[in-house]
Amino acid sequence: MPSLNLPPIESLDVEDLLSLPEGYRYELHEGNLVIMTPSTFGHKSIARRLFLMLHTAGLDVFQDAGVLGDRPRDCRLPDVGVVTGALPGGKQGYSNLPGSAYRLVVEVVSENSLNGEYTDKMDWYAKRGIPEYWIVDQTPDRDEDDAHVRILRLPPGKSTYAWERSLLLSELEAEYRAG
Repeated sequence: MPSLNLPPIESLDVEDLLSLPEGYRYELHEGNLVIMTPSTFGHKSIARRLFLMLHTAGLDVFQDAGVLGDRPRDCRLPDVGVVTGALPGGKQGYSNLPGSAYRLVVEVVSENSLNGEYTDKMDWYAKRGIPEYWIVDQTPDRDEDDAHVRILRLPPGKSTYAWERSLLLSELEAEYRAG
């Protein structure tokens, strides 16, 4: 097991995440380091389908897109993120972006590993003004080839998402293919 050498926790910030060992996903929640286990292949498969669907639609989409909080010790890592457009100085110099750079973030819920997708993360993304948030979860019948997508939007002037609609990932993919 590799050793984990961290800077002093009280000074750990978003940029320090880049120097941590690979193989894990890291987030900072108000300065607290959260180490997440690698996702399952079912989770990865759903995230890839979402990525490809959005990419094929011509959107500027990224997996494990880093979203900065309001301070240097706060960052979340949604499974998929769609960036709004050009960034000052291009994308090369950034490992994480402010919420204002995103038009959509997507969280895929891992079975037996709820991480606040329906509560904390939803509130956190809304407070950063990200206009659209999708929560992707298992179907009620646990169909391994499909998923349930909840689409939420941020109403103008509000800081809480409103439910827009729910549908199967296969149905959403068909909508995107139809244009």
